[in-house]
Amino acid sequence: MPATQQVLSIILSILLFFSSTASVWSGPVEKQAVLAALTLNVARFTRWPEFAFSEAPDTLNLCVFGDNVVQQSFNALENKIINNKTIHIINISRLRNLNRCQLLYLSNLNRNKLIPLLVELKGKAILTVGENMRFLQAGGMVGLEKIKGKIQLTINLPMVKNSKLVISSRILKLANIVDFPSPTQ
Repeated sequence: MPATQQVLSIILSILLFFSSTASVWSGPVEKQAVLAALTLNVARFTRWPEFAFSEAPDTLNLCVFGDNVVQQSFNALENKIINNKTIHIINISRLRNLNRCQLLYLSNLNRNKLIPLLVELKGKAILTVGENMRFLQAGGMVGLEKIKGKIQLTINLPMVKNSKLVISSRILKLANIVDFPSPTQ
């Protein structure tokens, strides 16, 4: 399949996810599977600086913090290839050693832990993805939230740029863009 058709196919997949999948959720497992797939699609259209892959140049470490349902939904992404990098899923139960992550998915982390974590990660080339607007207000980069039966993609663009990451304009056109400064401790 030519590269142009591949890109169009991916964009079509994203559009279909945003328009229809949220209304099909019958439980937490389905919800998390959709959020995992959307996280993968956002990663496909994100560029990291080369130094982010200095330890393992051919691997994108996707770290997942959440309950068993969240972690299991991301396990299906293990060894998928995006942008010539093999995805390696790292399920984390403690928010330590995050410098090995290029992508960090955070689920249900209380605000008292979330804000200091995101302040600590500010400026690092780690794409942070969460599940609601409070996540973005706390300094997160990409929020995926079910609103009126559809998944809303929201991007905190200043936080993305501050981390030297670049999200494709194709994704930015589909997203709500917000400008939340990083909270201070």
